[in-house]
Amino acid sequence: MDAGMQSVRWLFKQLQVDGKWAVRTPGGFRWWPDKYAQTIEVIGQEEDPDGETDYLVSVRTDVLRSVEPNDNAVAVINILMSLASMAGPVYDPATRTLSLCSLVRVHSGISQWMNWIISVAALLQIGEARILAPEMAKILNAQEAVSGHPKHGVRPEPDEMVEATSTLIAPLGQEPSRWSAAEFDAVVDNYMNRPPALLASGGGPGCTVEFPYGDDSSLCQMAGDRPHPRYGNGLFLLQSFPVVAMSDSDGARLALSLNEAELRRKPFGYGFGSYTHRNETIHFVCFLPNIIYRPGLLPNLYFSCAQRAREMSIRLKKRDWTPESFRPSRSAIGRLMARFRKR
Repeated sequence: MDAGMQSVRWLFKQLQVDGKWAVRTPGGFRWWPDKYAQTIEVIGQEEDPDGETDYLVSVRTDVLRSVEPNDNAVAVINILMSLASMAGPVYDPATRTLSLCSLVRVHSGISQWMNWIISVAALLQIGEARILAPEMAKILNAQEAVSGHPKHGVRPEPDEMVEATSTLIAPLGQEPSRWSAAEFDAVVDNYMNRPPALLASGGGPGCTVEFPYGDDSSLCQMAGDRPHPRYGNGLFLLQSFPVVAMSDSDGARLALSLNEAELRRKPFGYGFGSYTHRNETIHFVCFLPNIIYRPGLLPNLYFSCAQRAREMSIRLKKRDWTPESFRPSRSAIGRLMARFRKR
C-alpha cells in the first residue's frame, strides 16, 4: 500500500470514524461527524526532485451551498480568510459551494509525523464548520451544507470528536507557546541568512525572513507570541506578497483563487492556512495550535514557506528564482541603502 493510502487509513483510525456514518470514496472516505460532511482522500501524486513519490492528501469539510459570489460575499469570505488556522475557504463555481480545505504532500519519509498534523487540521475543520455555517448562511443568504449518510440520513447526535477543539486543543492553548525563543534563534542561525532566504532575523519568540519576489522581496513571519482567539497559544505564520494596486474586491477574488489553487489542486508549501487580501498585499495566514508542536518541526515549516514564496514569485511577479535573485541588494535593507546612495 502506498504512503498516501496508508495516511488515509491511519486518519480513519485516529479520528475514530464510526463506519456507520462513513462511505468509501475512490481515494479515501467521506464521513459525517455532524451534519456537515468531511472528505479525506488522496487526490493525486507526483514525483519530487529526489525521486520520492509524494501523495496529495486532501481534507475538505462542506460549509455552504447556493453561494452567490458577488462583491459582498467575496468581502465577507475575505474576512474569514484572515482568521484562518489550518484551513481556508474554497469556492467551487460549478456547484456554488464553499468548503474548508487543507491539502498536503505526504511521502514515506514524513508520514509518521505529518499524519498527526493532518488529523488536527481535520478536527479544526469540523469545529469551524459548525461555527461558521449557520452565521455565514444568514450573512450571505446561502444555505448550510447540511447532508446525511446515503443510508442513515442526517446524524441525530454529533460524534464525540466534534468536541475535541474545546476539550483538548483549546485547553492546551492556555499553556505558554511550545515554540521557544531558542528554537527560533536556532532556525535563523542554522538555515536562514543564506539561500533560499535573502535575510533573516530572530530574537525572542519569533523570526522574520525575506525571500526573493521578482526584483524585490516577500516577508515571512513566524511567531510564538500571537495567540489565536479560539485556540490560544501556538505558532502563528504570516507570509506577505505585495501586489499591484487593485480594488478590495479584485484582491479578495485573487486570494480566493489562490486558495483554490493551493488547497484543492496542488500545495505550494504545506497547504494548511488561507490566503487573504489586505492593504494591496496578498497574505498567507496559518496558525498551528500547541497540540501540534514537535521538536524539529520549525525548519520544515521554514522550507515549506520558501516553496510558497518561490511559487508566488512565479505567479504574481512572473519571475522564478535564479542565483541573481539572492543578491543582498534585493532585500528591504538593500533596496533602502540603494535609494540612500542615489540621493
